[in-house]
Amino acid sequence: MKSKFKDNFINLPILITGHVNPDGDAIGSALALKLLLDSMQIDSTVSFDITGDLPSNLNHLPYDLITTPQVDSFDTVFVFDCGNSSRLGDLEEIVLNSSKVVVVDHHIDPTFGDIQIIDPKAASTTQVLYRIFKEEELPISKEIADCLMTGLITDTGRFQYSNTNAEVFAIASDLMDRGSQLSLISENIYGSIELNALKLQSEIINRLILDTDLKFIYSVVYQEDYEKFNTTPAETDSLIDVVRLAKESEIALLLKEQIDGSFKGSLRSRTEFNVQQLASFFNGGGHKAASGFSSDSTVDDIILNIKNEIRKQI
Repeated sequence: MKSKFKDNFINLPILITGHVNPDGDAIGSALALKLLLDSMQIDSTVSFDITGDLPSNLNHLPYDLITTPQVDSFDTVFVFDCGNSSRLGDLEEIVLNSSKVVVVDHHIDPTFGDIQIIDPKAASTTQVLYRIFKEEELPISKEIADCLMTGLITDTGRFQYSNTNAEVFAIASDLMDRGSQLSLISENIYGSIELNALKLQSEIINRLILDTDLKFIYSVVYQEDYEKFNTTPAETDSLIDVVRLAKESEIALLLKEQIDGSFKGSLRSRTEFNVQQLASFFNGGGHKAASGFSSDSTVDDIILNIKNEIRKQI
């Protein structure tokens, strides 16, 4: 794994990307690699298919390094936190037409990539990338440490999910020793939110529906909500962590309507229940504690199918 990864650094031009509308893990991984390559004076492009704005709660990351590809093909592409090429959005064709695709992920069984560096037991993609940096004895600056820490924090839900183990804390400790400011990053991600977005959260909380028999709770965000509260979809990225707080629930779902009328679902588990299996019903993915999917079905049909799949597991 070491030599394969390091050998790919020298094949120019290089594109670094991840899934559409990237979260903290995807952006953190991509920007960590970008910063490393910059320090080695190796040129690369970081780009994503982004609908709307990047999340303001991740603006501690060097967003200015994210640009638009200026060429139609690359020799090497690094794809982070994305197990299916369809989730690359507008960049899918560019990626698939590239000479070599390296997929680094912590999800199960990616469907593409010439080289796959995968650990489905890892809490985050940044955890997988951190291991590579350490094994290759690559320098981890304070800025890189902040990027890696961001993915670690977001994909463990502030170190609360069941995927948080001793290695996660050991990595976080090492990143802090390298200058990463865990408390400030965590505060920016979870501890500060625009007032309009907070009002939207209140609306979504009021819509919560709990199935006591299945211990399943869910809510929905509609496109009209963003206009009503003068906010953006990016400001609802961490809202699933509010939905999952109900003590009476073990499985949480937040559905967010997309511009085309489809829905993006975020699933969380508070127990050993495997929500990745729920996401896979809709050809989605993720891991046991946190997964996601997209669907063109109605809210009622999605909820019906989710409940049926839950019954199969309990």
